[in-house]
Amino acid sequence: MELGKAEEIAQTLRARIMQGILPEGTKTASERDLSEEFGASRMTVRRAIDIIEGEGLVVRLPGRGTFVARLRDRVVVDRGREVREAVEGYPMPSREQRMSDSFLKDIECLGPNSRVQFLEQPSLVAADKETAQHLQIPIGTLVLKRYQLHLVDGLPHCLIESYYPSDLFGELLTTDIGDEPLFVWLHERHHLSVAHTQEVLIARLATQSERRLLRISSKAPVVVLNRKVWTEEKRPVEWAHIIAVAALYTFTYEYDIAKRHRPTP
Repeated sequence: MELGKAEEIAQTLRARIMQGILPEGTKTASERDLSEEFGASRMTVRRAIDIIEGEGLVVRLPGRGTFVARLRDRVVVDRGREVREAVEGYPMPSREQRMSDSFLKDIECLGPNSRVQFLEQPSLVAADKETAQHLQIPIGTLVLKRYQLHLVDGLPHCLIESYYPSDLFGELLTTDIGDEPLFVWLHERHHLSVAHTQEVLIARLATQSERRLLRISSKAPVVVLNRKVWTEEKRPVEWAHIIAVAALYTFTYEYDIAKRHRPTP
């Protein structure tokens, strides 16, 4: 397969979309027409469309064709915290805002049209082996489960399935804390402060159910973030499994290079 040619075609189609030559909602040319235009095989053209589909620029609708997708703002995750790229009309949240709660609250800072949809009613469930291991509790212990879909401008950005120790968070089933950040409430209610987070990132293709909820195709990749949060007392208080649309996120990390890797003056 002509991978170089596919990337060249993808670059041309990408430019047409970003420059408005192919506006939102426009049906793209057929694979046959694109093959003739670029002098490439249909397999190569299909690969090019796969590339820009994975970037969220087009969407394939079975029986109808390929259409230019609505451009969704990319979210920058800077050292594990979500911030929206500088877009006019959307102020950047302060560091204090970003650090006051978990990943689950961050997306609500992304603008007035962001919202959270519960896919299941929050409930107490018995911790399975994986959840018990991460929260450092016996298997079968009750934990608070929340399963949410986060949307911006009505379009899905990520799925989050999260678990919390019931002795600390169980009362939230009957207590409405409104817009108060979850970990701020934890500090006020139990005098516990979160101090450390670990996130493990894995890139893969979405499952059928994930594709349906995130409205992406089988070719669009996702980023899986397995997240754990500890208090200052080193107690785990959150275990979350996050499925993010890869085309909508940019992850940045910054760290100091160990002295042993620096050249001797």
